Amino acid sequence: MKRILVTGAGALLGQGILRSLSYSKNEYYVITADPDVRSTGHALADKSYIIPFAGDEVYLKRIEDIIEQEHIDLILIGTDVELPLFATKKEYLEKKYSLIVVVSKTEAVEIANDKWKTAQFLKDNGFPFPVSALTSDKKEIERLTKLVDFPLIAKPVDGARSKGLQTINNYNELKEICSYENNLVVQEKIKEDEGEFTTGCLVFGGKCVAVVSLIRDLRDGNTWRAYRNGDSPYDDQIAKIAEKLGVEGPANFQYRIKNGQPVVFEVNCRFSGTTPLRMMYGFNEVEALIQYYLENESVQRPSLRSGTILRTFSDVFIPNEVISEFEEKGETAAFKAEFFSFNKSS
Repeated sequence: MKRILVTGAGALLGQGILRSLSYSKNEYYVITADPDVRSTGHALADKSYIIPFAGDEVYLKRIEDIIEQEHIDLILIGTDVELPLFATKKEYLEKKYSLIVVVSKTEAVEIANDKWKTAQFLKDNGFPFPVSALTSDKKEIERLTKLVDFPLIAKPVDGARSKGLQTINNYNELKEICSYENNLVVQEKIKEDEGEFTTGCLVFGGKCVAVVSLIRDLRDGNTWRAYRNGDSPYDDQIAKIAEKLGVEGPANFQYRIKNGQPVVFEVNCRFSGTTPLRMMYGFNEVEALIQYYLENESVQRPSLRSGTILRTFSDVFIPNEVISEFEEKGETAAFKAEFFSFNKSS
């Protein structure tokens, strides 16, 4: 049985990966890693570990200890903050431990993690792009106001899930936000007439082999409702962007439509919070990736259904003694938890 390590068991992304693994047709031995013993995703694992935060100097050592102890075949990364480190250490880990680290090259991760660099990459390569300017560049800010109308959007270049996002309604507000040192990029606000799209891609060896697009509604920066009514006419364009960026493995693109073209405003070189939703529509991209890397199986074009997904809250009960023992030992097998789903019959 293949042994899969999933980091970020407490994050929405990590939990989405774990949920997709739990619905796989094939069986995997799943190991989770997270700094918090209370991370929900531990309840979906065969074995779980406490690890330091990614910025800790002993983080990599702890990951290597888990790799050695559990004989890991493949690593799936469940948080954004871990991506740069794994991209840097991918070759080292793969060579030393004969495993696969699913992450794109450092250059692609750096572009995707920076919204200013993302916009510049799109512009430089002839793709539709959001007109953008850094608050520190007064000349470009002035140019921005001549090219697009208010309202504008200001956001941290490294932000996610709408954190730190601000709407700029007039020139005085724009002047204010440019008056102090910050890491904000100002962009045109593209209308949502055709909805906001989230697209998941799988890219292997420079070729995008699968694209699944959903329209979404947001709540607190995360997808709250998702819709699909047949294939998206923008899939081919998104696939070309993914290939040009140099993605390897999964990537997620978020965009709105302007003048009939998809204008990407966020890229993630990883699976996304909507990964389990694409599984519900008929494509388990996590399993497809694992089978490609570990079993050399080609990815088949998925046969997808259409419909609406409404996300719900569910709850997990963990006895205090389970938490205490896990916290004391730093690892646990079969994290015992009781799930309470949306209704008793589900």
